Amino acid sequence: MFTGLVQTTGTVAALDSGRLTVDAAHPLDLSEGGSVAVSGVCLTAASVGECGFEADVVDETLRRTSLGALRAGDAVNVELALRAGEPLGGHMV
Repeated sequence: MFTGLVQTTGTVAALDSGRLTVDAAHPLDLSEGGSVAVSGVCLTAASVGECGFEADVVDETLRRTSLGALRAGDAVNVELALRAGEPLGGHMV
């Protein structure tokens, strides 16, 4: 579940062969297999670094969302999933 509150911004480092690589502006509390929304599209982190992550994106997602138009250097919003016990602070999405 997401609240709609953006935790940080990022830059698309690459989108090649269904793998999206995002360099985040700030360190993320994210681990492999964790949910992350990129400009409102929920994805699963396939690999995570200190300030970035990679996620697999299937063709259908690329066709039906704004992710298909992304290019290296584009700015994106990054939102982490709400964890149990955290305050909502926004609204349910």
